[in-house]
Amino acid sequence: MRTENSRSQNSFRRSCPISIYDVAAVETWLEDLARRGEAPVSFTGSRVDLLPDAPRESRFRLQPFRRRKEVLDPERVAAYRSMGWRLVGKLGGVFWVWRCDDPDAPELDTDPVVQGEGYRYLKRRMIFRTVACGLVWLALLGLLVFTVLNLSLRTLLRQGSWLTLTAAPLVAVSLLAVLGVQLWLDARNTWRLWRTLWAGVPLERPKPYRRQLRLGQLVYAATLVVYTLNLMISFQNMGGSPSGWNHAEDILDRQTGQAPAETVAVSLAELDNVEPSWFSAERKSLPIAPEMYDSRQYAPLPEYGQVRAETAYYRMLTEGLARALTAELTENRAGFYDNLPAIPLEPVEAPGLDGFWWAEEMSGAGNADQFAVLRRGAQVLALWYSGPTDLRTETGYLTALLDP
Repeated sequence: MRTENSRSQNSFRRSCPISIYDVAAVETWLEDLARRGEAPVSFTGSRVDLLPDAPRESRFRLQPFRRRKEVLDPERVAAYRSMGWRLVGKLGGVFWVWRCDDPDAPELDTDPVVQGEGYRYLKRRMIFRTVACGLVWLALLGLLVFTVLNLSLRTLLRQGSWLTLTAAPLVAVSLLAVLGVQLWLDARNTWRLWRTLWAGVPLERPKPYRRQLRLGQLVYAATLVVYTLNLMISFQNMGGSPSGWNHAEDILDRQTGQAPAETVAVSLAELDNVEPSWFSAERKSLPIAPEMYDSRQYAPLPEYGQVRAETAYYRMLTEGLARALTAELTENRAGFYDNLPAIPLEPVEAPGLDGFWWAEEMSGAGNADQFAVLRRGAQVLALWYSGPTDLRTETGYLTALLDP
């Protein structure tokens, strides 16, 4: 069924700022548009196409579809036209919108109970929509909870950023809140409408909608913020570091080849009395780990070959977080190359520490790779070392790296 209006190049579009299932409020909003000289001429989904017009008093009425993909009976359209009503278009794929500029023209619906009968299809549709969307909402909530419960703390520390840790939860919670509020409003408005009509109570016209308008604007603004933050997180996570520590700061002095004195890192000069031929150092800070360092050192050692030491230091916000990180790191290779078959670390007695764990694996070159994890309070030190020194004999040196 074609509408009795047509769009032109002068038309412009507005989105309906309130729930289309609050029928009386939508009708009032359309009447206010006409009163301001913005004439609704057609609809695209829940958006209305408008043309500049002389301000006028008009009435708008919404009638629900009585079946899916309903086609209007031409006799019904002709009868309404003879009463002074003309078709504007379809709103949201569920309502026919009629307009009348004659204040003396009779109403389309005079019996609320009979009018309520016309909402049976819309009621069934809303029940199905509420159940289906509610299940989707619960599935998204379950996915969020599952993701949080199964999140790798080590991966979060190495790859996360301040924006990820602060904005990502806000994005997830806001998205669920926006979807939940919209679903609840639509279901509530449909139920109130159907209950009112079946009770024989005429719809309140005009109906205030400013409160809904402000809520709609708030939801729109929240959605815009969510998408903006999500876009920022996506762009930020495109970058990376060869060390695997994303969003880390390179702190190595290129002139001296040394890291700042406050850097917590194992030194090959201390372990093997050899100066590294290659050295890298990075620093990072997160809300749950205010201070983190990653360093790598390589050096040739006569009669042994190349020795290496890779250190990951974490000063966690709380001792509980440090314990959780330690439990994860000791499951496999101190968190280094944990995509390989697991090699769990075994506890080693070390005075002055809350825990020392160690493991050894023979490398393809016939040398031993050693993995160690140390914890003192909220500090955690993970070490991957390939060299002749037995780390279990260096607990005094390693302990001294961590603040008492």
